[in-house]
Amino acid sequence: MSVILDALNNIGTLTLVLLLLSLGIALFYEMINGFHDTANAVSMIIYTNSLKPGHSVIMAGIMNFFGVILGGIGVAYAIVHLLPLDIIVSSNQDTTLVMIYSLLISAVIWNFGTWYFGIPVSSSHSLIGSLIGVSVAFSLMHGFEFSQSVNWPAVYKVLIALALSPLVGFGFAYLMMKGARKFFDNPKFYKSPEDEIKRKRPNFWMRMGIIATGAGVSFAHGSNDGQKGMGLIMIILIGILPSYYALNMDSHEYKIKQTHDSAANLANFYAENNATLTQLVNEKHLISALKVKNTIAECNVNDVHQTTSLIATKLNGIKSYSDLSSEDRWSVHTAVLCSDNFFGQVEKIIDKDKSDYIATQRKTLITASEYVPYWVIIAVALAISLGTMIGYKRIVLTIGEKIGTRPINYMQGTVSQAIAMITILLANFAHAPVSTTHIVSSSVAGSMVAEPDGGVQKGMIKTILLSWAFTLPVTGIMSAAIYYGLNFIFIAN
Repeated sequence: MSVILDALNNIGTLTLVLLLLSLGIALFYEMINGFHDTANAVSMIIYTNSLKPGHSVIMAGIMNFFGVILGGIGVAYAIVHLLPLDIIVSSNQDTTLVMIYSLLISAVIWNFGTWYFGIPVSSSHSLIGSLIGVSVAFSLMHGFEFSQSVNWPAVYKVLIALALSPLVGFGFAYLMMKGARKFFDNPKFYKSPEDEIKRKRPNFWMRMGIIATGAGVSFAHGSNDGQKGMGLIMIILIGILPSYYALNMDSHEYKIKQTHDSAANLANFYAENNATLTQLVNEKHLISALKVKNTIAECNVNDVHQTTSLIATKLNGIKSYSDLSSEDRWSVHTAVLCSDNFFGQVEKIIDKDKSDYIATQRKTLITASEYVPYWVIIAVALAISLGTMIGYKRIVLTIGEKIGTRPINYMQGTVSQAIAMITILLANFAHAPVSTTHIVSSSVAGSMVAEPDGGVQKGMIKTILLSWAFTLPVTGIMSAAIYYGLNFIFIAN
């Protein structure tokens, strides 16, 4: 907390107000995320009467909280790296603020609107669409080429994860439901709440299965979607307060020395393998992380040895990052990202012994710039947990009755939740942001199709698929339009 308090005491009143407002909107976005996505986690528990609604959302809120706390930061920086932050920060602060507010407003409007109408759409898609929209609008207005407007390789990786994860959910839920029918023939497992006349709850084992897998989905949701909120807040902090958040100012001197040593080791590795790396660069096997024609930012693949050596030089003998000037902090930040990107490419195409060595050095190097302050983690955990407890009702009925041609039964609820939980947790290991909404909805659909008398409601599936398809382009266009409007109001005039 000392870093943020120091920053708040040393910035102007207007910047302070705009910073706090943007952080408030980002946390509100995370609350809406809780409305949307955790409703999917508690929907089976509530719909099947396994727990009372109040107890369900409290449990989901708690599990979300711990999911955020324990989920790591890999997904968070997958979000951060979607933007070419070097270009943004090197622009004036008004432009940075307009970009941040445009993407926040766009994401919040779409998420809140679709939640209001009970449509289970992806918070991830809305955030990524908004990020892409403002980045493209910024680039077009400032003379950058379209290929330089966004970190497209990072975007492609995220989109692939978002596209494949629902298919995985559908396929494995289908197979698991077929297996359940084969190995568990207890008719009580396949009843739905509508079939129950005297009993208001499923039998003990089904009830425990539904509660346990629902809790697991809540934990998995917090661990993945909470990181998106962290990434969003880090974009705000780095964009508005680069002097304080370009590097982890709380790093101990020994941590800084480790970063120094890793940079020196990678620079030596480059020198020792100069001929091989130069050939790979010339053959376009290794490309620039970010290279623009303007003079705002440069991450030149031909200068990586100097870039990596710069890190070691700047950090030599430094006991605290506060010993560096604001300009040096940002130059080290940029150099770390450039070096990590370059050697990440090298790692994939070089022999295993050298690859393992590079991976070890990169892991230490990147800690200088890839981190999340603990207060951010706690704030996001509280926001997403609070959202869970407020807005779940609108999505529950959609999941329980409007996806399948028949109301969901107890086994289907357990299977779809188990598959969703496993899929999201696996995505975390791959540092891939995925959509809880998409995975749960597709898992439910897979379990429905697997049943002998089952199927899906084409009208609702069409509505969900159209909302999925339109989320990215609509939020992209919306955020770009908002950016143009705010730019005209606050900057052009």
